[in-house]
Amino acid sequence: MSKFKKLVAVTAVLVLALSMALVGCSGGKKLIKDGVLVVGSDCDYPPFIILDGDKPVGFEMDLMQAIADDLGYELEYLPPQNFDTLLTTLAGGAKMDIAVSSLTITEDRAKSVDFCKPYFDSNQACVVRGDSPYTKAKDLEGKVVGAQSGTTGEAWANEHLEGITMKPFNQTSEGLMALQAGEIEALFFDAPIAEYHLATNYPTMKIAEVIPTGEQYGFAVRKGNKDLLEEINASLDRLIADGTYEKIFKKYFPNLEPSVN
Repeated sequence: MSKFKKLVAVTAVLVLALSMALVGCSGGKKLIKDGVLVVGSDCDYPPFIILDGDKPVGFEMDLMQAIADDLGYELEYLPPQNFDTLLTTLAGGAKMDIAVSSLTITEDRAKSVDFCKPYFDSNQACVVRGDSPYTKAKDLEGKVVGAQSGTTGEAWANEHLEGITMKPFNQTSEGLMALQAGEIEALFFDAPIAEYHLATNYPTMKIAEVIPTGEQYGFAVRKGNKDLLEEINASLDRLIADGTYEKIFKKYFPNLEPSVN
């Protein structure tokens, strides 16, 4: 074989190897660790997911455990992540297989990740102190308000309320403490989580308005990870059909009808 032909052959092998490596980096591998579903969350959205000591618990945790059991996977939860960088970290492909954090499915988010089928319906809430004169979200125009950074609550307030000063927080719990301390006049976040917090931790606060945004939560996987996406969706279908989903839903939301059936 001539030196030229050898060079061509070696180049072809290198190009093929590089192409295979790029496919692997782009999410071609279903799971980072064989047999283990690595989950990322901010773990600050009760009753959906919250830390009990160092153990995540809640509706989403129970649902993820049921999915993992159905698929024969072990679950591994990463330490709490920042919500506003959660999907960026997922899209990077090296740290987690799935993001679970009461994530509203949006067109913008779907540009960087793929969403599984929705499993919960939600709206936004405008939460104020109990002695507040504000009775609807529009009353907060021109005021200092807050929301968790990167959330649809933050986006809604910035888009629909004129003249507000938005104070972002790493976690919703930080925003609630700021509201209680009088640092902000209202906090915008998901209505089911607002209802839980007011019933359990902040009885002196109130919901000024539930804003009908018609949001739906979905688990997120790396863009192009079709195998895992199809597995999660098929598992959800089975859990809905056999009543497992409804049982978990009623455990945490006894007064609501299941979002999917």
